[in-house]
Amino acid sequence: MTRMCNVEVDTSARTVTFEGGCLLADIDAALEPLGLATVVGIVNHTGAAGLILGGGSGYLTAQHGLAIDNLISVQMVLADGSMVEASEVSNPDLFWAVRGAGTQFGVVTRFRSRIHPQGKIWAGMMVFAPDKLPALVDFANEFHTRDQRDGHLLIIVFGYAPPDFTAASILCAPIFNGPEEQGREFFAKLWEASPITAEMGTTTVAAQNGRMNELFEHGSRRLMGGSNVLMPLDAAKLADSAKMFWDFCDAHEGMGHSIVALEFFPTHKIREVPHHATAYANRGEYYGVATSFEWKDEGLDTDVRKFNQKLCDHVQVTNGYQVQKDGPVGRSINMDHYTDKAEEAFGTNISRLAELKTKYDPENAFWKRNGVQPKQD
Repeated sequence: MTRMCNVEVDTSARTVTFEGGCLLADIDAALEPLGLATVVGIVNHTGAAGLILGGGSGYLTAQHGLAIDNLISVQMVLADGSMVEASEVSNPDLFWAVRGAGTQFGVVTRFRSRIHPQGKIWAGMMVFAPDKLPALVDFANEFHTRDQRDGHLLIIVFGYAPPDFTAASILCAPIFNGPEEQGREFFAKLWEASPITAEMGTTTVAAQNGRMNELFEHGSRRLMGGSNVLMPLDAAKLADSAKMFWDFCDAHEGMGHSIVALEFFPTHKIREVPHHATAYANRGEYYGVATSFEWKDEGLDTDVRKFNQKLCDHVQVTNGYQVQKDGPVGRSINMDHYTDKAEEAFGTNISRLAELKTKYDPENAFWKRNGVQPKQD
């Protein structure tokens, strides 16, 4: 798929069409010079297809929802070798499944999504000492109560400070969808918390999409996980999770690029789409938490897997949303790599997904660990 990276922009129709081998950076590069953008993730060397088919949240989610909520159609190759179009009018049942469980149903060779006008933002990175966590939690709780319609975002990361990535620190990425003067006022309490360093400035969404690439560099062993936090946050409980994370990383060599990221991306646009409108089953009034562990020694593989699950569970049990019947599942399948049961990934959407799996992939050619198993006779 790597050769399939063509991107075409239709400014009159406000759509972008891109092939299945594109990286997010390819899409950004085509849209940014036109003052346009679409919803993509926050690390731009990520493959577009996987991110979108699992839901896809990013810096524009507060304004425009998930990547799948901006998806108009896909072209895909099915298990029997046929090529089909899926949209609201063509194979709508397949289009329903693609938006959240797409990797289980075929190979998507082309996407078409909505694009939106997008001006400059004020954003960057601040680094805080670990003892500033209570002040950052206070701000996050206040941030949650503010008007969420303007697209402002906040990411709080437990990790290690650049450039050497050896000192345990809290990295904070505030993003203001507007001019610097207003952004400084909006995020004033972060400055009052006395960051060790603060590299902020007027930039573009496309440039911001590449700012965290260093924490997700290629060539290492990596494992990601997913959890969530429900507001308001309890600083003491969250501090326990942070200590667990730092203690584990400090006890093993080469884990300085590992992180726990709390993504305060307002969810009102996500929740405007009904729970059963797509296969994606994580539309809740809580914020996502992503873990990313990086290491070199393959002898640590099992220990990292076990700890990742333990940490994700701890965050959710102490600070997170508890799953309700016929409600959101509380985890993103783009992040969660230890879910064994399809019900945990897709909730009550699983019955319809199983029926469609039998229809479109009866021999289970497109199987993944949390895949939907076709019904057996």
